[in-house]
Amino acid sequence: MSIEISSANLFSALTQQPARMEALAKGALSNGIRLYQDGDYSGAAKEFRRSIGLSPASEDTVNAYDFLATAYLKLGKTHEALGAYQSAVRLSPGRDDLHVKFGNILLQEKRFAEALKEYKAAVQWNPNSTANLYCLGQAYLAMGESMDAEAIFHKITDLSPGDHGGFYGLGQTYYRAGEYEKAIDQFKKALAIDEKFSYGYLDLGYVYTDLGRIEEAFAQVNVLEEKDPSLAATLSRYIYRVSPPEFLIAYSDSGFGFTLGPRTPLSALDPSLATPDAAVQLSMKFIFNKKMDNASVENPFNWMISRASWGMKGGAYNYGLPVPATEVTLPVFPTQVTYDPENLKAEVFFTVAQNSSANGTLDPSHIIFRFYGQDAYGNSMNSSKDEFSGISKIV
Repeated sequence: MSIEISSANLFSALTQQPARMEALAKGALSNGIRLYQDGDYSGAAKEFRRSIGLSPASEDTVNAYDFLATAYLKLGKTHEALGAYQSAVRLSPGRDDLHVKFGNILLQEKRFAEALKEYKAAVQWNPNSTANLYCLGQAYLAMGESMDAEAIFHKITDLSPGDHGGFYGLGQTYYRAGEYEKAIDQFKKALAIDEKFSYGYLDLGYVYTDLGRIEEAFAQVNVLEEKDPSLAATLSRYIYRVSPPEFLIAYSDSGFGFTLGPRTPLSALDPSLATPDAAVQLSMKFIFNKKMDNASVENPFNWMISRASWGMKGGAYNYGLPVPATEVTLPVFPTQVTYDPENLKAEVFFTVAQNSSANGTLDPSHIIFRFYGQDAYGNSMNSSKDEFSGISKIV
């Protein structure tokens, strides 16, 4: 028995086949989207690949590649996501959004030159898109091409003065160039347009910190506590790491009465100093406001013990009056310094020696203790809070 197939029937079968395949591809794409929304990214990726395989010439194929790349990113498969976007832009080079998405991943992977190429393509296809221009400006910034970045961000502000992105980008550009005041001005302009833009407060806090304007930096932390606690924590950590260390508290429990004034008998500091030529080791304790470098703190030559002089807060040693012949001199450097990193506490030991007549005197309130070392991040001391005396306290 033979079956004859007419040419008309054969033509009908051939023309119906692509339509069936396209319908199956659409179904796979829909299934993939549903699985993606349900959080099944592996299942979604499988369906997106099936959609592409069923009808590679379909109009939906580009979208399938787009969704596939997104699923791969959720699965942590960055290389595969890049491949999917590469296929998508090859099929539809005029889709500026695909160039931007492709460029975003490349930028995150620090493949800056390749990202720049994609962003340029996006701008070529849609030159008036401020989103495309913003991405291009960020790529220029990443590559250190600040002049090109500045030109792009200025173009955004010209095209859309009500868009905070251009001003924020200019702020970033000036910040990286060390033009801090100009950066502050641009960040404030961005926030005036969109007060909910959390990254504006973050970067503004960075600038204030780098300028040493710590109170203003913490003001940005307070704003971010309500708007974005994670960014508030990020800024707080930056302030802690970058800000100069300071003396927070100073005290003595060794008998060194730093509040005692001029002509204080040494025996008032320690009874054993009533004996001629006696010597005792006393100490001062200092609490820092942040983690310090152990070796720096424990190096005696990073400390200095001196008498207050004219022009210093609290006045000069012995209030500037002639120093009596009975006055003893403390050593310039401590004999030993220990550091407790858990409590941020340094203990500075120094020797007090009585004279041969046992009538030595001292002005403890005008003895200056100063530290010249660094914190755990390599920052030098805040010059306004790196010394202590009993009368001037921490200055």
